[in-house]
Amino acid sequence: MRILRVFCATVCFSLIGAQIAEAQAPKTDVMIVGVSHLVARRDIHNSVYTDSPLSAKRQAQIDEIVARLARFHPTKVLIEAPFGDRKYPDQYREYLAGRFTLGANEVYQYGFKLAARSGNRTIYPVDTWGPSIYEDNSPSGKRIDAYLTKHFNSVRDAESDASIARDHYLQLHGTYLDELRYLNTDSAIRANASWYAIFAGTGREADNAGASYVAQWYTRNCYIFSNILSVIRPGDRVVVLMGQGHEYLLREFVRLNPNLTYVNPLRYLR
Repeated sequence: MRILRVFCATVCFSLIGAQIAEAQAPKTDVMIVGVSHLVARRDIHNSVYTDSPLSAKRQAQIDEIVARLARFHPTKVLIEAPFGDRKYPDQYREYLAGRFTLGANEVYQYGFKLAARSGNRTIYPVDTWGPSIYEDNSPSGKRIDAYLTKHFNSVRDAESDASIARDHYLQLHGTYLDELRYLNTDSAIRANASWYAIFAGTGREADNAGASYVAQWYTRNCYIFSNILSVIRPGDRVVVLMGQGHEYLLREFVRLNPNLTYVNPLRYLR
């Protein structure tokens, strides 16, 4: 009995010690900032800007956004660029040395500028496609791809359509800050995500083409989140700059992870 009491006491003290250590371990603050793509690309929510982000007017707007986000004092800035691609850290190093001219897209205009203003020594690409849900060259894959090619842009979602229309209006008539403030509202984030919930139910006659596409999207974001976790450390203050479509899933992953603290970007954009 004496040995048992000693053993139980030891276990209890060990558990208490572990709980205290866990409580004292600094969490990682993570801000997911959903952005639009400043340069045209293939995307269901493609931009309709009619001017260049490199114009004097837009550069002033970008500088204001970067200044606002820099008040968060990020220790790491994560960007939507291929995970493990050394091109971006190398370019960032050249940029800090004054030997690289920034391109027009959001990776450079928001990501590089924010990291530099925050005194960060490097930049962190975290994007990936993840493993393929289906094989394109298989009979099933060909049926799925044929369905997606024909029907991808025809699926309507009133909530998502209204949000896209609002976003496009701001792109044409507002500032970049106006647009980011809208894109990072809960209503806009959920409106973007609702399209996937509708599209998942389409193409059942074509090997569940809609579900396959949405499963690929969810898979991609799971792997992006894994990449995020691989580069952050306890106590970091992290800004993740991604296309707004990623924000719904990445935000929920951050909120659900007990080692992370979600930071709403609107605290800094408003």
